[in-house]
Formats: sequence, structure tokens, C-alpha cells
Amino acid sequence: MVARPTCFYPDKQQLDYITIKGFEMSQAGTKWASPTNEQVGVIATHWCKGWIIENNIIHDAKSTGITLGKERTTGDGVLPADDADGVKDGHISYIEVVFNTTRHGWNKETIGSHIVRNNTIYNCEQTAICGTMAAFSEVYGNHIYNIHVKDQYNGYEIAGIKFHGAIDAVIRNNRIHDCPLGMWLDWMTQGTHVSSNLMYNNGNDLFIEVSHGPYIVDNNLFLSSHSLMQSTDGGAYLNNLFGGKLTLQADYTRFTPYHLNHSTELKGVSPIKHGDLRFYNNIFVGRGDKKLYGLDFLNEVKGPIYAEDNLFCNGACPMKEKEQGVVEDAFNPSFKVEEVGDEVYITFEGETKLSRLKGKPVNTERLGVAKLTRYPFENLDGTPFVLDKDFLGKERSTVAPSIGPFETLSGNRIKVW
Repeated sequence: MVARPTCFYPDKQQLDYITIKGFEMSQAGTKWASPTNEQVGVIATHWCKGWIIENNIIHDAKSTGITLGKERTTGDGVLPADDADGVKDGHISYIEVVFNTTRHGWNKETIGSHIVRNNTIYNCEQTAICGTMAAFSEVYGNHIYNIHVKDQYNGYEIAGIKFHGAIDAVIRNNRIHDCPLGMWLDWMTQGTHVSSNLMYNNGNDLFIEVSHGPYIVDNNLFLSSHSLMQSTDGGAYLNNLFGGKLTLQADYTRFTPYHLNHSTELKGVSPIKHGDLRFYNNIFVGRGDKKLYGLDFLNEVKGPIYAEDNLFCNGACPMKEKEQGVVEDAFNPSFKVEEVGDEVYITFEGETKLSRLKGKPVNTERLGVAKLTRYPFENLDGTPFVLDKDFLGKERSTVAPSIGPFETLSGNRIKVW
């Protein structure tokens, strides 16, 4: 028996503005979708622009559910060299693939700008949604779970969402759980906004790797035992709830690209300096052991770290010898996830204490510019960014917004999905 490799994949490129709505698709033998391969999923956009993929049920793919990724001619089956900028054993590096794609029309006018919304994606062995050069796209309202649960093979690129080159992408209001890694943004995370996602019961909720920013991560619920793995410069983490460990993957040797503002055109390449990060108005909840549940994972970082108005509780710690907010070792809000049918609730303790904790407004002026790229933290259209809404879409105070993802608390149980 021959397995079908995909369910919806155009033979031609530049078949733009297609809508795929309301289907159930499954049992496709999709191939491994590495960033240097032609990426074929159950649904795959094949180097097109402006697709809308919505309200579908996608499941039981050999590798990937939806791909927004590259085509074949810019590299297929190419392995990245160890140093990412040379040649090893005859294989060109991923950085060469990046240059290939820019010569093959990777730009805002031609490629990307897809909308992936309100889909249910599960039982895929590599990713639910992936894409290399997945720029200018919106991914929201999706329910992603049970990725790589069969453990049929191992390697990089396994996550609920795995993007390379997510320039000016918006990833918001998704529910991601029971994945080895919830969301993995790798290379060229620039102008990207990760906002108001619900993530729990993952091996790690978020990993952002070898990118130079600026990018913004705000109002997310990171409730797995490992909340964040950090390996970038130029990031802003705002009003998030971190309920698990935060760790650093130090990488000082790989040269990775950065781009002109709101563009795929390359501006330069640089190794990661580790620093130039901002943490404002977040809640860090430890598990009583005073290790790696706050910002202490950045103690050895040499670059600048900007942090104010955070809450460190139940053993979560700020960086040593620095004031970065309020430390409440004896306070444990005990955030828990409660699934009731298709709905999800967050329960917690200490409503009164959390309601009293206020920070300062966050906007483009306060965030400044990313040190290497020299671009501001702003909206995708170039207008100034203002963090004026919370996880639930409620208006934030313009004078003294609450810390954490919820602006107002009424009771100790909140519906979050």
C-alpha cells in the first residue's frame, strides 16, 4: 500500500489567495519537514501568498499538519553545517538556504501573509504547524495537542508550532498542550508578536532561538513545568505568567541573519550576544526550590537586561544583586489548569494580593530599540506599540496596569478557553 504524502498541496507555486475551510483531513504520510527541505504537510501552502486555513480538523499525520514553508529548488534534503555558515560533508548550510529563498522571491509582496485560525490539530508526529520563511502570517485561535506522542522518531523541529523566519508574524490566542515543545521560534524572529496563548502540560512551552529581535511576548499563560528556553537578543517579555522553569541555551558561535525593518531583505549576520532583553510586569511562580523559576537563569549573561515591576513568588528569584520587582517567597498562588469539556479554566489563590500589584504602562517609547538591529519594538505596520489589553482582551489601565496577564480579577477561577 502506498501512503498519500499530503491532502492539499498545489503542484504550482504562486497559486495565491486560496481558502480552505471546514474540512477534516487525516492519515497523510507527510515527510519530515526540516527547514532545509521542501515542506509538505497535510495542508501546505507551497510558496504562495494570502491563504486562509480555518475551522478545519487535522490529525494523524506522519509528520506535520499544516506547513507554511519553503519549496524544493532552494534546497531539499540539505543538512545545516555545524557552524551554520560553511560547508560540511558536501551539505550547504541553512544560512545559504536563506540567501537562496531571497533570490527565489521571498518577500512581502510575493510570499506568506497567510491566516491560520480556529483549527483543531492533533496526533501529528513532528509539528501541528511549521514553516521556514513563515513571514507576515497570523496564527490564532487554534487548538493544538498530542504532538509527537507516539515517539516514532526523534530530532530537531518537533513542536506544536515550529517556525523559522517568522518575520512580522502574529501568534496569538492559541491553546497548545501535550507537546514536547509548545512553540519553537528559530532564526529570524524579528517583528514577531506572541500574545495571549494558553500553554500547559508541554515539555517546554516556548523556545526562541538565535534571533536578534525586536520581538514581543505578552500576556501569555506559560503553565508547564518548563516555561521558557531563551537563546536570543532583542526580546520583550511583558505581563506573562511563568509557572515553570526558565533556562538559557547559550550560543555564542553561530552567525544568524537579521533583516531590514518589516522586510525579508537581509541587513547582516551576527552571533547572539545574550542580553538586550526586557522583562516588565510578569509573574514568576517558583516551586519552592529557589532555582531557575525567575530571572536568575540570566545571572551569567553579560549583555544588558532590563527588568521592572515583576512578581517573584514561591521561590522564584530575580537576578542576583538587582532590583527587578517584588519578591514574595511565602506567597504561592497555586495556578492550576482545569479542563471542563471543551472549556479551560485557571484556578488560583491570593486574588486580593494579585489585584493590588501594579506596574507601569509599556509602549514603544519605554521598550526602546533592539541593540543589534537598531529597530524599535512597534506594531507590524510601523505604528507605536502600546500594551493596552490583557489576555482576555480587556482594556488595561493607562496609568498603573496590573502585573500578569489579567487586568482585573473577580474570584479565583477564570475561563481562559
